[in-house]
Amino acid sequence: MRRLPSLTALRTFECAARHAHFGRAAAELCVTDSAVSHQVRQLEEQLGTPLFIRRGRRIQPTPQARRLLHSLQQAFETVGEACEAIAHPDTQSVLRVAVTAELAQKWLVGRLADFCDRFPQVTLHLHECAYDAPDPEIDIDLAISYGVGPEDASDHFVRPLPLLSFFPVCAPALFNRGALASPRDLGRHRLLHDDQDGKTWTAWLTTHAGDIRPERHLYFSHAGLALEAAARGQGIALGDDLTATEDLARGRLVRPFAESVASLGQYALVCDRQRLDKPAVGQFISWFTQQLEPA
Repeated sequence: MRRLPSLTALRTFECAARHAHFGRAAAELCVTDSAVSHQVRQLEEQLGTPLFIRRGRRIQPTPQARRLLHSLQQAFETVGEACEAIAHPDTQSVLRVAVTAELAQKWLVGRLADFCDRFPQVTLHLHECAYDAPDPEIDIDLAISYGVGPEDASDHFVRPLPLLSFFPVCAPALFNRGALASPRDLGRHRLLHDDQDGKTWTAWLTTHAGDIRPERHLYFSHAGLALEAAARGQGIALGDDLTATEDLARGRLVRPFAESVASLGQYALVCDRQRLDKPAVGQFISWFTQQLEPA
């Protein structure tokens, strides 16, 4: 186990950095200003670097101190939740999950009532995250990210989800016009993209439509928007096994062709291994995995 600085010094530093003021930290901790200064100075000596920039009576954490503050606040929160869970096993637990916008909008949100009913002691906070990682400024317990082959690291738990298949989808009215008899007919339609480089459509067209080069394109920041545009008859999007499921079941979208291609990236459940000790994290991972199983 790594040798850590004094817990008293770390707690004092966290309080001083949060307030940006030694006097307010002293008042919260019920000690003198000089005691706070002494603990901070002791920590700076142990770490070998200044932690604050002094400006009169006020202090400003250095960039290194801000990183330490963020890590300490996460650690103290985890310890506090663990103690609370032991002392009061039925108490409310907060779970913060980051998920890509399209998966949240088109698949996850419609299933969350089931999770909340099964685990009423868990208060869920859902945050939007980028494809490859959540916002580092947000304290996240678990992320559902999308990337190109996630790799497990010693300090992270990573559970890759099944690879997706991508296939064209469009509004029933557009399909019923009879203008999509074969994949080559896509050349006469507007293609809706959920990536800015068009790689997914290029992969599908190259595999199933030969050398056609559609000239009309519309680009969106994520698949949820592209699928909604398709459902409104604005063009043809690429759906997948997760995000297009509900719209296909409700008849808002149809598949004009059965052909598909494998996804270029992969969804994965990702969290710091230390978070696995939090009951709500394990409950969500188990529940989420069950939602992916065939009905």
